[in-house]
Amino acid sequence: MLTVTPEEITQFRSQLANSPGALAALDTIEECEGYLDDAIPLLVMRETAQEADRGLNDWLEKSRQFVCQEEVRQALESGLLAPAIEAVAIGIAIPPGIATALSICVFKLGTKKFCKVPESGA
Repeated sequence: MLTVTPEEITQFRSQLANSPGALAALDTIEECEGYLDDAIPLLVMRETAQEADRGLNDWLEKSRQFVCQEEVRQALESGLLAPAIEAVAIGIAIPPGIATALSICVFKLGTKKFCKVPESGA
């Protein structure tokens, strides 16, 4: 289970201070004690007023093609979340809070690992 530490949340808050949607997502992640697996469905319900019909892994898979674009990947590798959040939100037409949680998740997983294309076509 992926978690975000209180220190990381503080860092992200200062970096995303001009983005109300991102700050609201950080509040939700904090409310879930840093557990991204718990925060994603809560964010989906709060931002879309719909029941979450997919889990964290489904959301990550849906966002992969946008997160793994070179400029987005490089931003995340540099620890810059804002450009990634915007690309993911626009790319898969989701609210910024969900895009924030997904971007943080990929940052925590590591973009090189997340974007690695499997060697076999399986």
